[in-house]
Amino acid sequence: MSTWRFKDKLILADAAGTTLTGLHAIYASDVEFTPESESEKDELETSYSGASMETFYGEHVSLNFKTPLAMSGTAGTAPAYAPLLLACGMVQVADVSSVTFTKGAAVAAKCTLRFGKNTHNITQMKGNVSFALEKGKPMLNWQFKGLFSPPVASSAPPSVDWDRWVRPEVLGVSNSSDFKLSDTQRTLHKLTVDLGNNVVFDRAINHEEIMITGHESSANFTLSADELTNFDPWKDVGKVQTFEFTHGTAVGKKVTIIGRYQMPWPKYTSLDSELTGYEFDGKLVPSGTGYDELTIVFE
Repeated sequence: MSTWRFKDKLILADAAGTTLTGLHAIYASDVEFTPESESEKDELETSYSGASMETFYGEHVSLNFKTPLAMSGTAGTAPAYAPLLLACGMVQVADVSSVTFTKGAAVAAKCTLRFGKNTHNITQMKGNVSFALEKGKPMLNWQFKGLFSPPVASSAPPSVDWDRWVRPEVLGVSNSSDFKLSDTQRTLHKLTVDLGNNVVFDRAINHEEIMITGHESSANFTLSADELTNFDPWKDVGKVQTFEFTHGTAVGKKVTIIGRYQMPWPKYTSLDSELTGYEFDGKLVPSGTGYDELTIVFE
């Protein structure tokens, strides 16, 4: 008889080749683990109707969860989820004062998922992430695929140290949250940034791999409407402009997100105040050099 709760889950993750311990625990919520496979029916000819047996192969898994947009607390030190960003095709460059991530080749991660009293070891994990920036805590939504392994009986969970996960400051004026579009400050109500990775399980007769075969990054944001003399988004449709989101008050707790954004047609929307806002749902586009449409800086 099962004696564990459905919420009894623990995720440990880091770069492939790392020996995972409680220090690699992920501050995760809303964890979803889904085994996936391909199948082929026998299509047996019979003198009666009914379902056919199936052959299952190409086992892999999807693992989705959320984490806060946590900081490291120390300038020049990457946040605890840096290996997850690398597995989503971000490239990390650090100096004494900051850590910068831009698009590039993905570096696979490994993961241990302790689900109650069962443990799954997931390898070659790659995926996608989106940033959900609204009122309250800034959050990251992660979606990964990895190679499957059957569960083994789990020992007692490791001791977990959450010190690496510096809780983020809530979004707001008091915590220096700000937004600029084309170097002009605008009143921001919501910002969502999605890397848009196409993550697939690729299988040949003698090879299996999780791959990111391409990406189309996007951003959706809602701004307060203003007099056209102050803000006329209609005349900028189709133009590539830069937006910059900043947040955080202290060294080691600051983040900046910069995007090269092709302005779409604005859509009127009602704000919480019942005043009028503009909603923009568009793409992040690279320059001719490529992989420069999105930059994330932790300071």
